[in-house]
Amino acid sequence: MIPHLLRLAAVFLLAGLAHAQSITVYSSGNVVRGGSRQLTAYVPLSPATVVWSVNGVPGGDAVFGTVSATGLYRAPAAVPEPNVVSVRATSTAYPDQSHAVALTVTQPAVNLWSISPASVPAGDYSLRLNGSNFIAGSVVHVGGVPVATTFLSATGLRAVGRLDAAFAGKSLDVTVVNPGLGGTVSSAVKLAVTAPVAVPVTVAVSPASAGLNTGATRQFTASVGGTANPAVVWSVAGIVGGNPVVGTISASGLYTAPAAVPAPATVAIRAASVADPAVGANATVTLSAPPAGGLGTGNLAAGRFLEQAAYGPTPAALARVQQIGIPAWLDEQFALPETPIPNPGGMAMSAVQAQYLHRLATAPDQLRQRVAYALGQIVVISANKNIYPDEIVPYLQILSRHAFGNYRAFLGEISRSAQMGKYLDLANSNAPTPGSAANENFARELMQLFTIGLYLLKPDGSLELDAQERPIRAYDQFTVQQVALALTGWTFAGPADNNWENFSGPLQPRPANHYAGAKQLVGLTLPAGQSVDADLDGVLDWLFHHRNTAPFIATRLIRALVKSNPTAAYIGRVSAVFADNGAGVRGDLRAVVRAILTDPEARQDQSPADGGRLKDPIFNVVAFVRALGGSVSAANQQAWTFSRMSQTPLSPASVFGFYSPLFRVPRSSLVGPEFQIYGPTESVLRGNLFWQILSNPGADFAVDLAPFVNLAGDTSALVDAVDQTLLYGRMPAAMRQSLATAIAAQPDALSRTRTALYLAALSGFYAVQH
Repeated sequence: MIPHLLRLAAVFLLAGLAHAQSITVYSSGNVVRGGSRQLTAYVPLSPATVVWSVNGVPGGDAVFGTVSATGLYRAPAAVPEPNVVSVRATSTAYPDQSHAVALTVTQPAVNLWSISPASVPAGDYSLRLNGSNFIAGSVVHVGGVPVATTFLSATGLRAVGRLDAAFAGKSLDVTVVNPGLGGTVSSAVKLAVTAPVAVPVTVAVSPASAGLNTGATRQFTASVGGTANPAVVWSVAGIVGGNPVVGTISASGLYTAPAAVPAPATVAIRAASVADPAVGANATVTLSAPPAGGLGTGNLAAGRFLEQAAYGPTPAALARVQQIGIPAWLDEQFALPETPIPNPGGMAMSAVQAQYLHRLATAPDQLRQRVAYALGQIVVISANKNIYPDEIVPYLQILSRHAFGNYRAFLGEISRSAQMGKYLDLANSNAPTPGSAANENFARELMQLFTIGLYLLKPDGSLELDAQERPIRAYDQFTVQQVALALTGWTFAGPADNNWENFSGPLQPRPANHYAGAKQLVGLTLPAGQSVDADLDGVLDWLFHHRNTAPFIATRLIRALVKSNPTAAYIGRVSAVFADNGAGVRGDLRAVVRAILTDPEARQDQSPADGGRLKDPIFNVVAFVRALGGSVSAANQQAWTFSRMSQTPLSPASVFGFYSPLFRVPRSSLVGPEFQIYGPTESVLRGNLFWQILSNPGADFAVDLAPFVNLAGDTSALVDAVDQTLLYGRMPAAMRQSLATAIAAQPDALSRTRTALYLAALSGFYAVQH
């Protein structure tokens, strides 16, 4: 009996000793979200087994993290609320015996490696920060004060701010804070602050040069930097305000050329800063007299207008404009139905090109044809890649349909079109996987060419400059990548997530291939989880409402329709109409086209020397045929002819179009896009085509020379008729004499007619649309 009792006493004693021992868990601290921490439990019990839990949940969960049977804690993918979790080990034999440690779930540690520059003068500054684990919400602190921060990438930030002069000579700590639950703070990098740098006053004058006829006017603008006072004093040839000999200039910069050409014929216009009169900038104006006997006649206003609003005048169109006036003619054109654009299907691209040339020459809705071409030089799809009719005709139909519509609707339809999906590779651009990236072609051109351009613009199209007088980028490569991510998930029509080329309808969204994360645009974040359509519309809305879009598109359309070197004031007026058509509507192309064509600068019939645009080959030839009462056959075979002049119909060489919109006239500061494809060879080939049309038109060109042949017996009458038809009465006296001499050497009326028309068509007076 006694031994049994002794054994029981021993058991109870051991149990008491076991309960007297405590479990200890090692160790506490921080765990990065998604990271792990191996915990160890000291268990002086028998058996020495424990159950692990997180916040009371055995094994944990996805919200607060999990813990394995061996004590390996894995933090959740996102920082929980609260971000301090309790991981406990509980004895399996004695459930009342346990111990817990607190683990803090944090964001990855943010690291700051360097800043550039490492020294800045007091005043406005901009820093580039390099490090790791930066996020979209990272905030840079300078001297303990948060400053404006732009997220560039996980390894790059940009910070801008201002330091008072009191900081000069000091060294400030720069840190990066990743805010929010589990946020981290980087170690500090020193920023040296030096004495403020005096900002010099600067003046720039636009345009820098101009050519004017006597009596004409030109608006000049001055941009003043380095001072809060933007006022300038204008002078001409050193005379404040100018005088009747060299021309006068108003306080607002409007220069009026003198009545006679001074000696020398080039005068300097200067804008001097009121804040610092020693600082100024010059522009030069080269003055010339209008060609003798070439001031134009009653045909001039209507002829010039139809060169801008149509593919040149026909005799009937010229009479119509003169009869009802420009506003009524525009109303008529806006009301006309679209000329159909047929799709021959199959592989017959030559038929599409032939119909295209025929349509330009004969379609009654000439204004629509001209505006559609202008839009097609901004938003390009080329038959040099989209080689079959199904790949190009729907694009032409979109241009036609939206010529008088809204630019935002145009962007929406063209972006979703299968034709653009092929041309700029938007179709089957999918969310990145390891080793891949979203295709950037469409994203890049959507910004650079279709909407905002490369640099920030003022409403008048002039460049916005930074404190160092440098252009400011509108976006960077990171933005291109983010837009490309937003535009993932589109494919051709078909049953799969990635379908082969199918041009039967628009692109189709595929959520499975769409990048679902947030996208950081300039000044806008597209939230995570949006649909394929919502992200595309978000990008298009952002670009459509961007400050650059109105002046950028206004400039491109003015250059395509009226003149290559519009003044800033002209661009500003049209840009304002793009921003608001008067009824609160943005992007109304009908209102924009009307504003372009009725602006005083467009209707200035005594155009300055730099006030026109070179006609490209197709326009020049089609206008010539129309002027002669002719047409281009619907079955013409002229695509090859134009290809030799670097303008194969519907086949621009690149996404920039047939010519760069920024090409400048050689040895000149003037913009002249069409000059890029007008070298010596092309000019000779163009002349050869004019002669072919006049002497051997074949079935492709139908022109009516009878009105000129009937006048060929009277040299003066023939020259007058050619002048009125092609130059609207602007032919100079010297040119008239040259034509008369050449005509007199011809043996018959037809030869005299062909010679007169040919030589006039070759002249610079006809090659340039003034």
